[in-house]
Amino acid sequence: MSSRLVNISSGEASELQGVCMIGRNPDCTLQIADPGVSRRHAMIREQNDGFWFFDLGSFNGSYVNGRRVTTAVKLRNNDVIELIEHQFRFEKGAEARDSTLIAMDASTLARVKNGDAILLVSDIQGFTTLSERLDPARLAPIIGSWYSKTEGILTRFGATLDKFIGDSVFAYWTDISIPTRIAAMNAVGELQKSSLETHETHREALEPLGLRFATGAALHVGRVAYGGMSAREFTLLGDAVNLAFRIEALTRRLERPVIVSSEFLEGWPKGGTYCAPLGQHEVKGRQQPVEVFAVERIPGMTA
Repeated sequence: MSSRLVNISSGEASELQGVCMIGRNPDCTLQIADPGVSRRHAMIREQNDGFWFFDLGSFNGSYVNGRRVTTAVKLRNNDVIELIEHQFRFEKGAEARDSTLIAMDASTLARVKNGDAILLVSDIQGFTTLSERLDPARLAPIIGSWYSKTEGILTRFGATLDKFIGDSVFAYWTDISIPTRIAAMNAVGELQKSSLETHETHREALEPLGLRFATGAALHVGRVAYGGMSAREFTLLGDAVNLAFRIEALTRRLERPVIVSSEFLEGWPKGGTYCAPLGQHEVKGRQQPVEVFAVERIPGMTA
């Protein structure tokens, strides 16, 4: 049996796979004709480790098991989702198999490919402080807005969104050509603009508490294995993925919002003209330091 969402009142069930948009808009996967429900109220996304629920900055909020959703929530069997007066029960299907190389059988391994990919990691800076100091009713629309805008930007620039992980996002491109690297740089540029817009929209909630909404982002190119148990569990694996997250963590230490690795600029001499060298830095889990660069300007899409 597939995982599904059951309307507790009517008993009507909706099968879940991929991304399920919930809201008032006719184009939503699950449309709720209630003026109290936002046009794009929430989202359920299937990731390689299960189904995750996201509030998309809705006006009236979303609740899972009676608790307001402020950041992504991993759904468990029989969790109750509440949107205004509409209640749904999440029913988990057959246990998903672990989508790691160790657990894959021979037929799955045949579908796994190795190749280079452009990796993008972005996260909300100071998220712990935000969550500690902001009331959930204030925090939820801020984080929800970030989820929604981030997904839209990454889709627009051709990225595959692998997963949201709480206060961070991981996406990739399997083409590492110069035009795609330019698209990736434009994507992180738009993500930064979006962060500024999010802060401006919510400045009345943030600034009196001395808070600021900001994000960091990193781009890296590395060798990965990509595949999974099925098309719906497609994900990336490999040391390069871990390194991309470590590089993104340097944005806070180096106080630069967007950085790229030397591998991202390799074979693209003009790419270096958009960046400033930051030198070599040690990162957790690696014996050798990594060389990184700060992005100072964004190339045009025809550069």
